[in-house]
Amino acid sequence: MKSSPIRIFLLLGLISITGALITQLFWLQKAMVEKGNNFDDNVILSLRRVAEHLDVSSTNSIITLEVVRKVSDRTFQLSVYDKVDCNVLEYYLRTELSYPSLDVDFTYYILEAETEKEVFHKDVDLKDQKNLYAVSTDLPVFTQGAHNVLIYFPTRAEYIGVKMTIWIFSSFILLVVTFFFVYTIFIILRQFRLVEMQKDFVNNMAHEFKTPISTINISAETLSHSDILQNPDRLYNYVNIIKNETNRLRNQVDKLLQIAKMESDKIDLHVEEINLHALILELLPNLRIRIDELQGQLVLKLDAKHHLIMADRVHLVNILYNLVDNAVKYTEQAPVIEIHTWTEASELNLSVKDYGIGIAEEYRKKVFDKFFRVPTGNIHNVKGFGLGLHYLKLVVTAHKWKIKLESELNKGSNFIITIPFLKKESTHGNN
Repeated sequence: MKSSPIRIFLLLGLISITGALITQLFWLQKAMVEKGNNFDDNVILSLRRVAEHLDVSSTNSIITLEVVRKVSDRTFQLSVYDKVDCNVLEYYLRTELSYPSLDVDFTYYILEAETEKEVFHKDVDLKDQKNLYAVSTDLPVFTQGAHNVLIYFPTRAEYIGVKMTIWIFSSFILLVVTFFFVYTIFIILRQFRLVEMQKDFVNNMAHEFKTPISTINISAETLSHSDILQNPDRLYNYVNIIKNETNRLRNQVDKLLQIAKMESDKIDLHVEEINLHALILELLPNLRIRIDELQGQLVLKLDAKHHLIMADRVHLVNILYNLVDNAVKYTEQAPVIEIHTWTEASELNLSVKDYGIGIAEEYRKKVFDKFFRVPTGNIHNVKGFGLGLHYLKLVVTAHKWKIKLESELNKGSNFIITIPFLKKESTHGNN
């Protein structure tokens, strides 16, 4: 298969980009942990310097050996016994935590060591350069008992995020590249599928055209013999064959042109009021022809109480022919086909059911795709271009109807079309 090298290349590319993503995530997480650890280390060092300043500035303060400890990602504790002068404490906190390596706003809390009761707290904005190094005189002083000072950094995550800007930007670029790579793979694979379907279409089209052309050629050669004039019945037979095969070719060409026109100009609907039951009964003789040839059965269950609808008559007739023709094609034995109508709420349901080979689950969503034909072994064992159900879907969509496929392999298929009915039918009668 010529596409194998491309598929291998795409697979290797996918593996490579996946590996790059995993590696990037690994290093991103590692860098984030490292930035967090650096932040914690800088905070602890700064708070230890605060503790040293407090120890030197106050002969009444006693600093414990384990003076600073981390309580949580955003909270650190400074233990101080005896007097806590918040004016001095805040000055040193501002001074030590305003270094470029930190410079993060914080809130400090004064807690009684024994009861953990909060006695004071204050938010500190390090962007306030005017009062950054000023010593306050209006803050409280706690002289009785031991106290713990909790320093809380509400913007720790944002601080680390800023430090991770380059990593985050590079990760974003990699994600964008990955998205476009995956999207490109999707487009390429879709093109592969389209090419395969078009190949099948061309093969089937060649087969569909080859048979009538060969028949016409043979008939024309026979008619070229002078002795054919001596046998009028034989002459008429070959003329009729040529006529039928020509009509067959014209129908196939018309179908292709019709699909092309629908794709480019959408569908031009000439909607009119139609009695669906009357239309089905009108078409019944033609619908039975192929089924009777195969000694099959066509069963009608016209149970809908309301059967007046708004539809394009030509396209609706084509839908019925296509569904019955499709049911006959994919039934290996004598076909048994049911046309069933019923009313549900304000909608009329029309179903065409067969007991043929059915459709495997993996193909059910694809049956309405252009050129798609359910694989059945030999590509020519079922005639057609793979356009019938695609045409059906286009017509249903143009009418704003709904279509549903129920199918089980080796048990048959059931196509159900849901159509809004005319509520004014009660004035027309149920003919």
